[in-house]
Amino acid sequence: MAMRRGERGVTLVELIVILAILGLVAGAAAPLIGDVLDGFRAHGATADLYGAVHLTRSRARATGTMHALVVEPDGRGFRVVEDPGGTARTVAGPLGLVDGAVASSNATIRFSPKGFAVPAGTITITSGREVRRLIVNILGRVRIASGPPP
Repeated sequence: MAMRRGERGVTLVELIVILAILGLVAGAAAPLIGDVLDGFRAHGATADLYGAVHLTRSRARATGTMHALVVEPDGRGFRVVEDPGGTARTVAGPLGLVDGAVASSNATIRFSPKGFAVPAGTITITSGREVRRLIVNILGRVRIASGPPP
């Protein structure tokens, strides 16, 4: 198929205009990508800690011994501890959180041999501007909330 004389392609000016528009769109989207990544990091760390809370509660009920989920002092990791008031033997961990996510430091959630949280507690997870909270009630049930505490 032969092209006619008037249909040879785009001019240099048209190409520059298109590239300028693409550059503006990419520049406007860059900050949004950072927010999306923060959301993914916070979600991943929250899921890890959610599973760890359930593991801690299950181990306390299965062994008939007090267990605790302990967030490391730097907030970048956690571990499950058996008999936190006595020998404090680590049974899982230390495990790290997703890079860029930090949990509230020195947070500890303890579970009695019957699976109750003693006392109830909250672990706050932050990544950039994204904030999530794991709220454990006295019965040991966990819920996830978004945003800073009220």
